[in-house]
Amino acid sequence: MKVEQYYLDLNKVNDLPTKEEKEQIHRYYLDMLHLFQDGRDSIAKSIFLTLNRGGYLIDNREEKIDQVING
Repeated sequence: MKVEQYYLDLNKVNDLPTKEEKEQIHRYYLDMLHLFQDGRDSIAKSIFLTLNRGGYLIDNREEKIDQVING
């Protein structure tokens, strides 16, 4: 898994209704990055999957492919 291919979808985060929810997603994302850096991959992957399935992560590789296809 290449975590560097993904980034936080700030538009989706900003659409959350409360400040607390926005802050929680940011905390999950930061925790995930720190856990990967610390070598605690199994916990980091769990957070990654949670954020990804929730639609909070964007795969920049797919975005670049879409840009090439759509001009």
